[in-house]
Amino acid sequence: MNTTTATTATLLVRLATAEVATATARREEARTAKAAERATARVAAFRLKLAEARKALRTAERTGKRLTAAARVLTGREGRLAELIETAREARTEATAARRAARTAARRLDRLALRAAVTAARTVEEISHRLGETALTPATETDRTLAADALPTVEEIELHAARHAALDSHAKDLAKAADAEKTWLRTLPVGTYGRVVITRSPGRSILDGTQVALDYAARGLLAPRKSSRQTFKADATAILADLAEVAETADDLGIVLAA
Repeated sequence: MNTTTATTATLLVRLATAEVATATARREEARTAKAAERATARVAAFRLKLAEARKALRTAERTGKRLTAAARVLTGREGRLAELIETAREARTEATAARRAARTAARRLDRLALRAAVTAARTVEEISHRLGETALTPATETDRTLAADALPTVEEIELHAARHAALDSHAKDLAKAADAEKTWLRTLPVGTYGRVVITRSPGRSILDGTQVALDYAARGLLAPRKSSRQTFKADATAILADLAEVAETADDLGIVLAA
């Protein structure tokens, strides 16, 4: 199991755990919300009973009948209402905490789902690539090679190889310098700066290889692959090492290669 596959497996386990935790948090959120709603409704209903007790006490005070009983009922209902209010407050606090916990769990689930999806896509692409390598369509031969009887002398081959190595090294140095200048210029916004015009245009579209691999994998198939163009390399390290021993400066080396 490579690193990407192991990471994907770990993230999927964490994702499954987060899904369970999120579902549990949402059920708890729904439960506490209903409990808070019921507690609030009980408070509202009991306020009506308290109003009735107050009305009965005022009636008892006017008539002078059952005054003690009316006062006792009012006191009891006021105490009960205070208890219901406190219970409702606690229920709302619990519901708020459950709602926040559910939102936190949902955000964590979204983050893990995104990471798992990206990593899983990479894993599928790597697996498809590995399996596809077993049945590659060979690349078309594009280099025109000389026949054995038309080969140049070894000295001529070494000369061209040495020149190529020196020019290739110089070209790479120039490319690095050009990239550094381009990076600096890319910090400028679009506009005209003297005789320099900075523009930005949309890039060309490219085939999404990862999505193609995923689509094929979803159908139980392997995305078709073919070999790229053969990699060519002319290794002139030994020649350059010998020339470096003879030449004392870079100019001397240029003279030797140009001879």
